[in-house]
Amino acid sequence: MTTHYEILSETSGGKLTPQEVYNIEKYGVKHPSEFAPEVVELKEGECICGTIDCPTEYSCYTSGC
Repeated sequence: MTTHYEILSETSGGKLTPQEVYNIEKYGVKHPSEFAPEVVELKEGECICGTIDCPTEYSCYTSGC
């Protein structure tokens, strides 16, 4: 029996696999890697807000700037 994921995959013209259709329906993304956080390269002593030796660094990381 054909699943609706396979039917939608075929309907997409080969742009989506059945797994990608499932992921979009279930999680809202095509691939779990889309949940991966961005890798930000910071200089030594630099806070995520961009300040060097930020006095509120802990707050910036835990609550956002």
